[in-house]
Amino acid sequence: MKQFLGILSLVFILSSCNVKVNSVYDKSQDFSEYKTFCWLNGCEFAFTGPTYLNDSLLREGIKDAIVAELISKGLTQDDNNPDLLIDFHITMENETSVVYHHTDDNAYEFKPFPDREIINYLKGTIVIDMVDKSHAKMVWRSEAIGYMDVNPDLSPKNIRKGIAITLKNFPPKETKDQ
Repeated sequence: MKQFLGILSLVFILSSCNVKVNSVYDKSQDFSEYKTFCWLNGCEFAFTGPTYLNDSLLREGIKDAIVAELISKGLTQDDNNPDLLIDFHITMENETSVVYHHTDDNAYEFKPFPDREIINYLKGTIVIDMVDKSHAKMVWRSEAIGYMDVNPDLSPKNIRKGIAITLKNFPPKETKDQ
């Protein structure tokens, strides 16, 4: 159960407001040429994240969200002759911050050190890679990094929203013709 909550937590980061998304791509590539996709490992979906996050429900949720997002962008899943090969990676780190509070309870009492509160949270990253199958080269990578509460809301709707944020700039507006 802990593994399930951990991996689902990662997806939640993508649906929050404090997500940093960085996309890099081959600017010489014309992305309008890509019409089909499948998964990198022989068109079989395989989870490549850390083993402690290996949960079948979350894997399927992320897989389904990526497929749905690519289909919404006009691509078709084709296991026989894909143009793009898709893969994703997940990492999560436990992080801690210390927040200091000054209380104004007693104006005549001076506290040299303010009250402190330790906050635990997760830093999660999801990376989605796209490889041009015919040229065997990576043409797109999108990385979303965010911070989340330890017990986030991880509904399928939030998973889909997070993947949509990660793939927001795919395909890029700039192509080799510009």
